[in-house]
Amino acid sequence: MNKRTAQAFALGILFSAIFLWAGSNVIANKGTEQKVTVSNAKQLLETKGYKVMDNNEFAKLNEKRTAAKEEKTKAEAPAEKAKPEEVKEEKKFTLVIAGGMTPGDVAVMLKSQGIIDDEDKFERFLIDKGYHMKVQIGRYELTGGMDYDQIAKVITKNR
Repeated sequence: MNKRTAQAFALGILFSAIFLWAGSNVIANKGTEQKVTVSNAKQLLETKGYKVMDNNEFAKLNEKRTAAKEEKTKAEAPAEKAKPEEVKEEKKFTLVIAGGMTPGDVAVMLKSQGIIDDEDKFERFLIDKGYHMKVQIGRYELTGGMDYDQIAKVITKNR
């Protein structure tokens, strides 16, 4: 490499650095020109079809939901007390797990048959304990008296 080539190379690097610096300043200035305000954000979200509410509205909505759940449980509770005491027969269910089913799908099926009480809790249990990756395809006999751990061991063939 001769002296003239080295000078041309250095000059090219210098011009490149100047162009990059100038370009980054132009881009940085454009970003600061647009300030997002709360009202702008609300308008954008509402045009996209979202409902925007403040903390008070959200708290009222949650209160209504919990009140509705409490009323529902209160309405169900007297109906259960009115039944004469019987010896409960354990509910039996044949669970069929097909390829491609997720732990959520299994939980929904078990909840619909009354084997578990909360599908979200069961799915979370499977994930937390690592069973969600071990669920096997097949037919399984389950009963209503089984707890989450017993069900998980059956459907993962971990007996």
